Amino acid sequence: MYTHSYFPNYYAVEDIFVTQEKVECKVNTKLLKMGFLDPGAESDDLNAGRTVNLPLWYIKELRVNNPYFTINVPEIYKNVHKAVCEAETTHIELGKLHPYFYEYGRYLTPYDRNHVVGRIVFETMRQRVRHLLDISKNTTAEGKREHRLDDVEQKLFESGVKTNILFTNWLQMKSNKISVSELVHEHSKKRKRNQLESDGTSSPDQPQKRPTI
Repeated sequence: MYTHSYFPNYYAVEDIFVTQEKVECKVNTKLLKMGFLDPGAESDDLNAGRTVNLPLWYIKELRVNNPYFTINVPEIYKNVHKAVCEAETTHIELGKLHPYFYEYGRYLTPYDRNHVVGRIVFETMRQRVRHLLDISKNTTAEGKREHRLDDVEQKLFESGVKTNILFTNWLQMKSNKISVSELVHEHSKKRKRNQLESDGTSSPDQPQKRPTI
């Protein structure tokens, strides 16, 4: 069955999963009656300097330079930074670090004051594209994948495997049979039926009427 490519939008299930992720934030100013955001708060107010975990769907509605919270870069991107600098990201199983590594980083990029996350996401994908191409060529549809990939990489990998199989079948002349589409088949049947009716004969697809006495 044909599946559409994933384009992040409000109604995408993947996007919903990503925006449910919690992000560590530092409180910059005292927030009245917001103590419920911190399970360890001893008062109804949220005092400056406290650290709370907020869902990504809430953070992305805040202005980048909002006066209330400072978004902390998750450790997963700090861990990948060294591998990016040494061009060794192909040894990392991104699926273990985060199932939506690229999308999560894409949302956090505007709030990263050191401009590190965006560069890490870009370089990681740039270094791993060739790796994805290689493993998709060496894996069949029935083969088991030994790499844990991010959601975006998984879709690219599956698309690469299907494309490689189609190309191999074309080279081996296994896909040279042209089949008539359902639309053309129905149109041919309709045209034949109309032709029979214009000739005064009944359609073979319709039941024959019994003659009246």
